[in-house]
Amino acid sequence: RILQPVGALAAISSFLVPRGAAAALLAAGWLLVCALAGLAGLLPAASLGFLAVGGAWLVAYRGALALGYSPPIVELTATHFHYAGFAATLMSALAYSVLRSRISAAAGLLVVIGTPLTAAGIATGTAALTVIGPILLAAGLLTNAALTAFLIAPRQPNRARWLLIVSSLAVVVPMLLGVDYAAARVFPIPSLDLRTMALVHGDLNAVAYALIGLAGWSQA
Repeated sequence: RILQPVGALAAISSFLVPRGAAAALLAAGWLLVCALAGLAGLLPAASLGFLAVGGAWLVAYRGALALGYSPPIVELTATHFHYAGFAATLMSALAYSVLRSRISAAAGLLVVIGTPLTAAGIATGTAALTVIGPILLAAGLLTNAALTAFLIAPRQPNRARWLLIVSSLAVVVPMLLGVDYAAARVFPIPSLDLRTMALVHGDLNAVAYALIGLAGWSQA
């Protein structure tokens, strides 16, 4: 808890200097916080594992380490593991801790499986992984969102209830766009371009779903 603001400041500072060794060193401050959180075991193991992976990819991006991929892909991978990985898995775990149902467990499992499969599809370009990963991830997230909105949120205090409902509704469009974008990489169907996807899919998931959702859970 004490180190988290320091690590966050280091991550932000890494964007204030040119990409290279200095930026990577600053980003490593966030990686250290991510790794310590994973070792502490204070949160579900899967979400913390994704958090550490996201921190490592942030270091790669800010350190100008291409790793065989274009800079936007490295950046988006770091973002993906922070939000689709850490935040979504954490909220799935919180939902399961309340409901203790098979459906909520299955939804969480789909998120855990879908997150690395989506990344693997991007990394390898394998058609099956490119499509299956986002479908599994979307299925898990949307199921968890429905459970949260209809079964969990109504039991919560007023502010937490509305934050959780807004978060649950906000994830629908970006996840459907994500599946469409992935499918368009394999099949001849229309989709948004990468830049627009980053703005729409990325920002809605990061702010409206993850940030507002975690705020709601913190007050539940």
